[in-house]
Amino acid sequence: MKAIVKALLLPPAGLLLLTLLGVLMIRRWPRTGRVIALTGIGVCWAVAMPVVPETAFRWLEAGQRPLDVAEWQTARSTSGPPIAVVILGAGVRRDGVMEPPAERLLTRSLERAVGGARIARDTGLPVLISGAHVPGMRMSEAELMRRVVQGEMGAQVRWLDTERPIGHAQIGRQVAAALAPDGIDTVLLATHAYHMRRARLALEAAGLRVVPAPHTFRAAPVAFVWRQWVPSAEGLEASFLAFHEVFGLLSYRLPGRALSTPVAR
Repeated sequence: MKAIVKALLLPPAGLLLLTLLGVLMIRRWPRTGRVIALTGIGVCWAVAMPVVPETAFRWLEAGQRPLDVAEWQTARSTSGPPIAVVILGAGVRRDGVMEPPAERLLTRSLERAVGGARIARDTGLPVLISGAHVPGMRMSEAELMRRVVQGEMGAQVRWLDTERPIGHAQIGRQVAAALAPDGIDTVLLATHAYHMRRARLALEAAGLRVVPAPHTFRAAPVAFVWRQWVPSAEGLEASFLAFHEVFGLLSYRLPGRALSTPVAR
């Protein structure tokens, strides 16, 4: 059900269905049908323009900056609490038709693996990777990410969270539970800047203290370039990512979806 709702809310599926609904209504309710169809086409055109997701990314990434490792090390020099770097997965896929099928990280997961590994190497902290088993795949996302973080980037991976969660709130609880035996309640969260707000809320709701370590910023300076106003596949993909985060943040305010207060640890 969650996957269906997400597909209907996020571009382009929901907007295409809205347009189709309008077309089907034209014969019986001509004016209403045309309005609905044109609305679907117009909004689909708008969200495919890069200027729209750029605006959303600027809101999502507002006030963030990359972690200054030297500044952070100085602040923590006085026997701070145990800390781990947390890296959250963003998807995997199978490639080709060969048997057994090749499995790899989506680009977003690879960016998080590389970004988190760099922070772990610079800080000397151990890493927790959260990435579940996807049905039909041999390796979990966390295991595929460990190949990059530890095998290729040389950072130490100590924990793997491979349990399949239901939403970000459960991811936060799983991460907190994995770190609790080592007495860790403070983490450096390494993730995309546009994803930071939602991920941080989930971890903090699980009782963790979060130090943001954003990377791969997507927002660009405001510039009136004609390409920003022309629909493109890149603009549509960017809108999918941006509105996925926006709707995710808004969903936390829905009855029954609100993040709980931090759990006792």
